[in-house]
Amino acid sequence: MDAVLILEDHDSVIKSLTQLMEDIELPLDLIHCKTYDEYEKAIGDEANKKRIKCLIMDLSNNKSEDQSKSFKSIDYINDQYANNRIPIFVHSAYLNTYEGLADRGTVFKVLKTTKSPKEIVDLLKKFYDSGFLDIFSNGGSLENKIMKEVHNSFVEQFKSNEIAQIISSIESAEPADFQARIKEVFERIAIRSVYQNLISTKENSAAVRVNTIEHYYRRNAGCAIWTGDIFKNKESNNHVFIATPRCNLANNNFNQILVCEVNEVDEKKIAEFKKKDGDSKIQRSITDNLVGEKLRFLPRTPQFKGGYVDFVNTYTLDPQIITSNYEYVISLVDDLTNDVVRKLSTYLLRGGIADTHYAEAIYYFQDLFPKPGAIS
Repeated sequence: MDAVLILEDHDSVIKSLTQLMEDIELPLDLIHCKTYDEYEKAIGDEANKKRIKCLIMDLSNNKSEDQSKSFKSIDYINDQYANNRIPIFVHSAYLNTYEGLADRGTVFKVLKTTKSPKEIVDLLKKFYDSGFLDIFSNGGSLENKIMKEVHNSFVEQFKSNEIAQIISSIESAEPADFQARIKEVFERIAIRSVYQNLISTKENSAAVRVNTIEHYYRRNAGCAIWTGDIFKNKESNNHVFIATPRCNLANNNFNQILVCEVNEVDEKKIAEFKKKDGDSKIQRSITDNLVGEKLRFLPRTPQFKGGYVDFVNTYTLDPQIITSNYEYVISLVDDLTNDVVRKLSTYLLRGGIADTHYAEAIYYFQDLFPKPGAIS
């Protein structure tokens, strides 16, 4: 059975957590550790590695730490955060002394009170009931899914002597370090294949419908500034969309960064979304079937409040100004980035005609609209 590991030296807290989980019949074993030795033994047990789906960690686990405010458990928390893929609850009365892993979505800092065990168990139940605990953990569904798709990408991605040709092409261009390049290319082929297969609609199956949060991701590697990034001005909180082409950024071929302002969803638009046909308007905004030529709607998610990329307010910024005066918020995935850039290009390239006197123009249509009582 899956398990929750608790590092806690107070019997009353352990008893409270245990009773709350029993009351809601949450089918998870509890592995109690009162000392660091017990914790190291439990976490190092091979039989537990795929069972443990969540950690509840007290910062202080002996009286000497209460006085010194130097907690050995922080090392364990950091290690598990870096090497495991499970939620970690830091449950302590000393949270004010612990600033590590701030604003990390998989680390939950819960101030220890009489009500805090229920807060933890309620969230734990949400994770269990939703199936979330089994997605990212060791041996979880994502790991199994990825390995299955990686296998498929290996056996289905290549035909005939394609592998040998790919290797030869790399070896001919980079003979000095071709092994590292081969590893890089084939890993990227596999990962790209996995992703594309996951988002592609299968034959005779319902269309794949992504959650709007899947239109965004947080970059954690690569260039400091990249096409599709959203940055926020630290003083004004104004947001901008990075529109400089990827090839220029990748090859450092730029002096200024092309940006478009991102307007907030104002009160007028919020009122429209609240009307009876509001759901339809949100849907049509997401698919860009409502907004108009000078704006591109970005949907709201827990990560990003959304808004409208404004092609009228397009200008350039010095990259140093962006890195010093702005902070990174989120990135649009490639297909949404491409759609925004496509629409920006269309807006900038529109030709237009000389302004027309419309009252005079309407005169020429009068013969198409017979007057009442006239014989046609």
